[in-house]
Amino acid sequence: MGETENMKRDRKALNWRHIPVILASIFLFLFIIFEVSGLITLEKIRYFVMGSGASAAAVIIFLLVIDLILPMPSTVLMTFSGAFYGFYLGTLINITGSLLASMAGFAITRKLGKARLFLDKTDERAMDEWFVKWGEGILILSKMVPIVSETMACFAGLTGISGRKFIVLSLLGIVPVSAYYAYFGSISQNFSEWLLPLFFGVAIPVIIWSILKKSKEKT
Repeated sequence: MGETENMKRDRKALNWRHIPVILASIFLFLFIIFEVSGLITLEKIRYFVMGSGASAAAVIIFLLVIDLILPMPSTVLMTFSGAFYGFYLGTLINITGSLLASMAGFAITRKLGKARLFLDKTDERAMDEWFVKWGEGILILSKMVPIVSETMACFAGLTGISGRKFIVLSLLGIVPVSAYYAYFGSISQNFSEWLLPLFFGVAIPVIIWSILKKSKEKT
């Protein structure tokens, strides 16, 4: 009897781990739907931004923000801003759009799940402890990885992290990413030159996380 109750508690304690998987699945589903439908394509966004003239900066920021719910090619948009406005202004545009998107995701889930009624106290504590140990680092590194970035911003809103700390951690990831893509956009002569930086932009955080994870597991 006691063993059965322990097994039930163990299964229930793992429920919170399904949350980021569910969030990522939703974002991936939206990406597939819009990708298959052809409603949002790289070429359409490219011509839309290029044709927006003086308001291109506002358009890029807007598209970066709605990337939270629609599958916008955020890394390409960040590179666009560097190509159009140069490194410094492009970086500022990227930071603004990305931070607003992260704050929106955080605020939505913090508001909807404020009471966290779907979790008991044990689950809440386990989720918060995991986020402090692993989630904060993933939140920073996720800013270079599409879908993971949106997932972690929304997931953070359900944990015990404060809004101020969330913004600080988000900026630690957003600032270098914004500068990275703005720089390559500012020095590239044509669209084809963006492919390698875009690839490394995703590969670098994965490599860093693997190294940090192994290091933390040893301690």
